[in-house]
Amino acid sequence: MVMKTRIAIIGAGIIGVMIARFLVEKGINDIVLMEKNYPGSGGTFRCATGIRASFTSPEHVEMMKRSIELWPMLSRQHGFTYRRDGYIWLLSEEKHVEMFKKIVKFHHEYNVPTKIVIPEEIKEMVPTLNTENILAGVYDPLAGKADCFKALLNTLEYVKNKGVKLLTGTNAEKIIIKGSKAYAIVTNKGVIEAEKIIVAAGYGSKKILKNSGIDVPLENLPKHALITEAYKPLFKPLLIDWSTASYIIQVIHGGFLIGANMKEEPDTIPRNRIDYLYLAVKIWSKYFKWLPYTRILRYWTGYYVMTPDHHPILGPHPKIENLYLATGFSGHGFMMAPSVGEVMTQYILGEKLSVPIAKNLELERFEKGEYVKEIAVFG
Repeated sequence: MVMKTRIAIIGAGIIGVMIARFLVEKGINDIVLMEKNYPGSGGTFRCATGIRASFTSPEHVEMMKRSIELWPMLSRQHGFTYRRDGYIWLLSEEKHVEMFKKIVKFHHEYNVPTKIVIPEEIKEMVPTLNTENILAGVYDPLAGKADCFKALLNTLEYVKNKGVKLLTGTNAEKIIIKGSKAYAIVTNKGVIEAEKIIVAAGYGSKKILKNSGIDVPLENLPKHALITEAYKPLFKPLLIDWSTASYIIQVIHGGFLIGANMKEEPDTIPRNRIDYLYLAVKIWSKYFKWLPYTRILRYWTGYYVMTPDHHPILGPHPKIENLYLATGFSGHGFMMAPSVGEVMTQYILGEKLSVPIAKNLELERFEKGEYVKEIAVFG
C-alpha cells in the first residue's frame, strides 16, 4: 500500500490529535493521523490529568499560560470537562519553604498567581488532610484538571468528521529521507508519502527517529501510578508532597490517582512492582488516615519521555526539511497539548508563533548547548 497525504502525524495521543485539530481549524484536512495501538494508548490515558502554569522557566510558564487560555474554549467546543481546581505543594522542611518563596516571586513576575499558604488554609481546602507535619504550602488557583479520555476522544471525533484519516494498528517504523528532505513513512501496513511529517509519538519517538538515522536526545523513563475506586468528591486540588515528589489527585471520575517516584533506569521495559503500591500508600496515608481502607482499582506503568533539560522538543528539524518534532514532554504533554497544537500548526504553515518563546524549545538548542534553565524541576 502507498498512501499520499499533505500532512502525516505519527502518534494519536493528545499531542497528535491537538495538532490535527488546530490544522483543521486552518482549513487543512488532508491529514493522516496514525497510531500503532489505539488513540490515547500511550501517555494520554495514563496521565494525572493536571494542568498548571506554575513552572520555573519562562518557556514552560508561557506555553502553559497559553494552554490555560485555550483549555476552556476547547472544553466547550468539544464537550469535555475542564475545571480550575488548583494545585497545592505540601512543604515539611524550612529550606523548601524558603525555596518556594523565591519560586512564588518568579511566578508573580509572569502573572501566575501562586501564593504561600499556612496549614490552616490548606485544611480549609482539604478538610480530611492531616496537616500535623506541614509547615506551609504553595497554592496555585489557576491550575486545574481535565477529562483526559473525552478531551482526546471528542477532539478526535471532531477532526475525523472534518476529513482527517485515522489509521490504528499502524506502526511507523522509520522515516524515508531523500537528500535532506523527509519524504515518506514506512509502516507495517505500507508506505505513506507526505509533504510534511510530524513525529508526536511519545515514547515511540526515540525508536522511530533512531531507525531513520536521526539522533535526538530522548530517554524513556519508566513511571508508576495507581487509581482507587471512585468516591464522591472529597477534595479539589491536586496535592504534591514536595519531599517525596509524589502526588495525589481525585480525578474527574472520582478515583484517587497516586503517582510516586521509584528509582528506575531509563530506556528499560516498565514492570509492575509490588513495592510501588506499598510506597504510594505509605506516603499518602500520612496525610489521609482513611487511605489504607480504599480499594485499588488499577495499577499501571508508562513512560516520561525525557530530554536533557526536561523541556519538550518543538518545531522543525534544523537539518531535515519537512520534518517536525513534538516530543520529549517529560511528563507534561497532556497539560501543554493545546498550546503545542497551536504552535506546531504555526510552524507548519510558516505563521508567526503565538508563544514566541517557544523558539527556545527547538531541537538545535542541544547542539548549541543552549539548554533551558529552571529554578527547580517540578516533577
